[in-house]
Amino acid sequence: MSTLKRKANDIPASDSERLKRARVESDETRTLTAAPLQAAKTAVDSGKNQNKNMAPAVKRRKLAPPRPYPTVPASVNATGPRSTHHEGKNYIAVTRKTKLAAYLRRCKDLVIKDGYKSLHLNALGAAIPHLTLLATSLPSVLPYPPDELRMDILTGTVTVQDEIIPDDEDEDIGYEKREKSTLSVVLTIGDGVDEPVAGGANWGPRGKRRRKGLAQQSKISDNAARAGEAVMDTT
Repeated sequence: MSTLKRKANDIPASDSERLKRARVESDETRTLTAAPLQAAKTAVDSGKNQNKNMAPAVKRRKLAPPRPYPTVPASVNATGPRSTHHEGKNYIAVTRKTKLAAYLRRCKDLVIKDGYKSLHLNALGAAIPHLTLLATSLPSVLPYPPDELRMDILTGTVTVQDEIIPDDEDEDIGYEKREKSTLSVVLTIGDGVDEPVAGGANWGPRGKRRRKGLAQQSKISDNAARAGEAVMDTT
C-alpha cells in the first residue's frame, strides 16, 4: 500500500497546476514584501503631518524692493505737480504691469520730443525678460542708425525683505532677507549729450502756461524788433 502511495506522489503534476502554484507563491511573496514598505511609508507621512502641525503658522508679506532711481530728483520740488518734473525722466524702472508698447512710446518721446540722448532702464526679478525685450526693440523705433547707438548692460543683485507675521498676536513681527537679480541697461545715442527742446533750456511749463509763455516771448521779440527798426529809421 505504501508503495502505491509513493508511486502516486511521484507522478508529475500537469503544467496548469504548476502555473497556479507558482502564481500563488509569487502573490504571497509580493504581499510579504509590500507590507513593510507600506508601513514605513505610512510612518513617514504621519511624521510629516505631525511636523506640520507642530510648526507655527505664519504669513509672509513681501515688502517693496528699494527703487533703483529716486522718484523725484533732488533738484526738483517733490511737492509740486508732476507735470513740472522734467529732470530724471530718462531713468525708468521697468515692471511687468506696464505693457511693452507703452514703454516703447515713452522712450521714443523722450528721445525725439524731450531731446534725451541717453536712457537708463532697470528691472528686478521677474521683470528682467520684459526689459530684455524692450532693449532689443528700442533700436527699431528710434530714428538713428545702428552705429550711433551704444548699449551697456549690467547685472547684479539686490537685497529685499519679507515681513513674517505670526498668527499669535503676542509674538513680534519678524523679517527675512533674500536676494533678487537685477538688470540695468543704458542706451546712449551718439555722444550722449542731451539736446535742448523747443521750449528752451529750462524745460518750460506745459499746457496753457507754456503756450502763454511762448506767446509772451514771441510778443517781446516782435516789440524788440520794431523798436530796433524805429531806432534805425531815426538815425
